[in-house]
Amino acid sequence: MRKYKMARYTTITEIAKRLGISHSTVSRALNDHPRISEATKQKVQELAKQLGYQRNTSAHAFNKGQSKMIGIIVPDLSTHFFAKVVRGVQSVLSQQGYCMLLFDTSESMQRESEAIASCIAHRVDGVLAAISMETNAFEHFQQLSQHEVPLVFYDRVANFLPVPKVISNDYQAAFDATNHLIDRGCKNIAHITASINLNNSNNRLYGYMDALSAANLEVQEDMIHYYRMQPESIDLFIESLLHKHPEVDGIFVFNDYSANYTVNVLRQHGKQVPEDIAVMGFSDEPVATHMTPQLSTMKQAGEKMGQLAAQKILSIIQNEEPMVDEKIIINPELIVRAST
Repeated sequence: MRKYKMARYTTITEIAKRLGISHSTVSRALNDHPRISEATKQKVQELAKQLGYQRNTSAHAFNKGQSKMIGIIVPDLSTHFFAKVVRGVQSVLSQQGYCMLLFDTSESMQRESEAIASCIAHRVDGVLAAISMETNAFEHFQQLSQHEVPLVFYDRVANFLPVPKVISNDYQAAFDATNHLIDRGCKNIAHITASINLNNSNNRLYGYMDALSAANLEVQEDMIHYYRMQPESIDLFIESLLHKHPEVDGIFVFNDYSANYTVNVLRQHGKQVPEDIAVMGFSDEPVATHMTPQLSTMKQAGEKMGQLAAQKILSIIQNEEPMVDEKIIINPELIVRAST
């Protein structure tokens, strides 16, 4: 079995040594400089091709004071929505000759802080970030401004930091989702949300509450559950909910994965969806159409969010616009399926 050591790439110095010419002559020949003879250019380019020479774009960028790298910080890459965001970011960056430095924080503030430190160490030109479930302090993001590294938040944001943010209209989407359950005839609607630390979690909660109030339905605190990305806590909540509020006839859930989990827990308690209790999700993850019954949800445009965030960071880096406190808002779409 072949053993590998460090990666080895042919350099300009190696080509120069083999041909007995200077480093600068090789560099100019490879860049088709007019002061280099056609014969020398041909010799250099033929040897470069033979040795598999590839231009070091990182070194070239660093010479111009750039890394041509953008740091992408993702809370959970196993979530399809965030994978779509990354795809959207990559589609824009690749067209402009930029690479991604990708970090999955696994919902850890510590890993998020380490990702920021790594971005600074790698001299990235900018950072795109969605905060973790645990994040309740933001000094690590403020370090970026000390190094004049542009920052754009997407989806999960720190509202008080004066940087651009690309977000879903979580409040209106949650209002519409809850209103859909009300229109279906539900009058006792529970809500399973994520974490008080997250702006999108809170906005969905406010949308849910205001939709109930607009329909003259009571908002009951014990019908709201913060599950903090711990699905097993949903078991205890559902058990308590059915005991205290046997009249419950609808549940709006923070995301589709937890909505799927909720449907399974309801079945274990002998409840049919949607006959006994209608269930509404959020995001339109693949699980929404793979589960039974298929899940009604609010469809988020993850790829579009990634594209808009990438376009914004590049515009700032290229001095086409300043980095200012602004929100770019995308409206999710109501998707009605069998669960409601």
